Amino acid sequence: MKVNNKIITACLTASAAVSSIALLNKWIFLSSNKGLLPRNRFSYDWRFGSISYHVSGKGKPLLLIHDLLPGSSDIEWNSLVEKLSISHTVYSLDLLGFGRSDKPAITYTNYLYVQLITDFIKSVIGRRTDVIASGSSSSVAVMSCCNDHALFDRMILVNPDSPKIAGQIPNKRSKMQKFLIDCPVFGTLLYNIMMSKLFLNKDLSKHYLSAACRQNDLVCSFHEAAHIGGCRSKYIYSSIIGNYTNFSISHKISEIDNSILLIGGMMEESITDTIQYYKELNPAIESSYMKGCRHFPQIEKPEDFLQLCQIFLSSTI
Repeated sequence: MKVNNKIITACLTASAAVSSIALLNKWIFLSSNKGLLPRNRFSYDWRFGSISYHVSGKGKPLLLIHDLLPGSSDIEWNSLVEKLSISHTVYSLDLLGFGRSDKPAITYTNYLYVQLITDFIKSVIGRRTDVIASGSSSSVAVMSCCNDHALFDRMILVNPDSPKIAGQIPNKRSKMQKFLIDCPVFGTLLYNIMMSKLFLNKDLSKHYLSAACRQNDLVCSFHEAAHIGGCRSKYIYSSIIGNYTNFSISHKISEIDNSILLIGGMMEESITDTIQYYKELNPAIESSYMKGCRHFPQIEKPEDFLQLCQIFLSSTI
């Protein structure tokens, strides 16, 4: 009887702990909705879920693709959209699994986003498009262009991944990390810890923003975007740390004859080597560096970034 009582007590204790963590997770997701990311947007019903996007302006289409970082959304382009809309019809979207778009419980891959971008241009924009892509989404833009060259014109790639990062593929360690995050309750708790404002603030300040950039608003936006949709928000994070969104474009960048501008933040790690590597593969590629910037020059120095984009987008018409 005593053994049975101990087993029952242990089971009840474990159940109470799991229930408490589940309630905590639910509270975190509910309390994270601060209304920082507006919801009055358009929706594109794609095969894997609804894609939230914004469109404004008149002129040649320009598609803005945000980075593939946990908590990313098209909010990183907010400082540019209004002025870009003077001469372009500007489309900015939240990729599947990010921000206000649907977040299905799937493994997200670079190939998935290539198909999304291709379908979005065909179905929503409907004509040849200029593209500005940030960070890891640069490989998505390049691969999408290779997939259907007729859909793309000029391309601006902001701090594209180095070949070392892009070439990382799923391995035993990364697969285990993905498995842990995908686990219910405890995996969700781990996700909420990693996507807390404290961890986001440390990560952004250490790896992505210059010391001069005010980041409180950005941290709050990342935090909210990473929690919209509840626990399904974690599946893009697990796919990223599992290396499923990586893809090397070394063998493709040399095949593209589109006009391409690479913009690098001078404080971004290894960016000079990365840009030089891409220019060796394709000598027609143009490049420009922004002083005092790291991974997000469009956020850190939006006016200077906008000027570079406008010069490039108008000079090759």
